[in-house]
Amino acid sequence: MRSCIVVLGLLAFTGAFQAEAAGKPVALIWKGSKDKAEAEAQRDTWADLGRLLEKTGLSLPDGHPKLVESKTVPGLKPGFWVWLVGTCTSDDAGPVLEHLKRLAPGTYSRPVKLAAKKLACPKPPDSPLLARDEVLKLSAGEALRVFTQEESESPDEEGRGDSISRTRFHFVLFGKDGEVLATEDAEGDLDVSGNDPGSGPTSYRCDGTSIETQEDDGKMVLTRHCSANASAECGSMLSADESVTVTVKDSAVSASAVERTDVQYAECE
Repeated sequence: MRSCIVVLGLLAFTGAFQAEAAGKPVALIWKGSKDKAEAEAQRDTWADLGRLLEKTGLSLPDGHPKLVESKTVPGLKPGFWVWLVGTCTSDDAGPVLEHLKRLAPGTYSRPVKLAAKKLACPKPPDSPLLARDEVLKLSAGEALRVFTQEESESPDEEGRGDSISRTRFHFVLFGKDGEVLATEDAEGDLDVSGNDPGSGPTSYRCDGTSIETQEDDGKMVLTRHCSANASAECGSMLSADESVTVTVKDSAVSASAVERTDVQYAECE
């Protein structure tokens, strides 16, 4: 009985500690160094990463990332120069850090002692960024990896426009040290539906998206099957298989125009 009481007491203490820690502020740090000049040079690798973060919907606070001396941030271990991406409560930091670590695996968080009003937390995207299994390994330690993200659009208040949901595929080339070198994106699964007062009903769908990796050629090929409503206009495309080829060459990434095969058109009576 005594051991049971002790265990229950420990569980209660642990739960209370975790609840207290959940709201504690943390600093999100992208990179750092003991040497200021070395830390300043790290900024050169931010440009491509910064553009990708913006494209995938992560919004940084004004003035970030910013290089600071760690001793100027209460709670951080002194003796370092670090690139601050933001400061958040630990609860708010979770989805932001998850997003950052997918694209900059070296990003980490550290507890700090800051008042809530002094926190400047990045805003995460509406839809999380998910990693896929496909990877194209290249010479010099480079690797092309694939991420997906859901997107949606809705008609305006007067009902104009379509309801659209799509899966966006992000192809990201990483260097041997994990830095972002180049990116491209392509559309995967797609669902378009609506009944616009001006143009009439709309129904279009693409599904079955898959990726084939061609290591010898330094390519990935995204394919999907697309089809329109059976009531499509005379002569318009009724269905087709579509593909986009993503190629890596000289540390750059390019995506081809959409190629269609097995195209069928709506008959005209």
